Amino acid sequence: MLKIHFLNVGHGDCCLVEFIDNSRVAMIDINRTAEMDKNSVKEIYESSFQGEQDINRWLFEAGVINSSVLLEKAGYDIQLQDPLEYLKNNNITSIFRYISTHPHIDHLSGFHDLITNLNIYNLWIIKNSYTQDEEKLTESQKKDWKLYKKFCDTSNNEIDGITVIRPEEGSKAEYYTQDNISILAPNAALKKEGESNTNEMSYVLLITYNGRKILLPGDAEEKTWKHIVENYSSEIKGIDILKAAHHGRDSGYYQPAVKIMSPTVTIVSVGKKPDTDASNKYKQYSNYVWSTRWKGNIVFTIDDNGKISYDTQYER
Repeated sequence: MLKIHFLNVGHGDCCLVEFIDNSRVAMIDINRTAEMDKNSVKEIYESSFQGEQDINRWLFEAGVINSSVLLEKAGYDIQLQDPLEYLKNNNITSIFRYISTHPHIDHLSGFHDLITNLNIYNLWIIKNSYTQDEEKLTESQKKDWKLYKKFCDTSNNEIDGITVIRPEEGSKAEYYTQDNISILAPNAALKKEGESNTNEMSYVLLITYNGRKILLPGDAEEKTWKHIVENYSSEIKGIDILKAAHHGRDSGYYQPAVKIMSPTVTIVSVGKKPDTDASNKYKQYSNYVWSTRWKGNIVFTIDDNGKISYDTQYER
């Protein structure tokens, strides 16, 4: 059996894959956000409530009412998920492999607390020279970034008991071969592209299990998708579960790839929905497009016969 959890972490990414047959848990990215950003709150209000919209939004922007009040008026009661609490509630005390898809802070927030509070055995991280504007980071995010750089820049194969691994396209090793994880990107060329557009160095992972396919593309954009279409069209044909790249933005949507994949379900991990949201484009090729904003945490289970079942925290 295999279980994959897409967590409702607001504007960021965090998913877990439980390879239950062998008790190995993978965690791909983390975002530990205390509360929803103001733009997301306003978007939810405007999409949910048609009555006193203008006055309530004005009161919110003036600081007279807070986010909780505005969301309550919108009838929205979905709370963001703390990944560490989720792990605790699901009795997960160790992570066999943590995969950092790329170095943007919305995929790294909470990294320090994760590393210092859980047993992490292996860490996948692409060596890169990306720098953060630390003045824009919170104090906790500064700790996340400092620890990330420690792992990113090291020349050692192990730090503090954690094995540092830098697999790339086509890499094969015993454990991720056993877990049917194929690495479709990045490669040397895409890492070089990542120097100017960090999203292009994203890990793109294809997981297969009993005839089912799951694709996790980080924040991959057009050049990565072109590479995948040119080299892996047969492998990505007929995806069962797709995580929309780059939080469902148009920048992560590449029509030729989505058409080939024709995913049964597309998951959008999103806080603020940008003006370039591509959800309606995904709907042309996907039977279901579900957002963590409205469904909360989404969990899929694939049994030993390849049957997929799912559970959503909310039905919206």
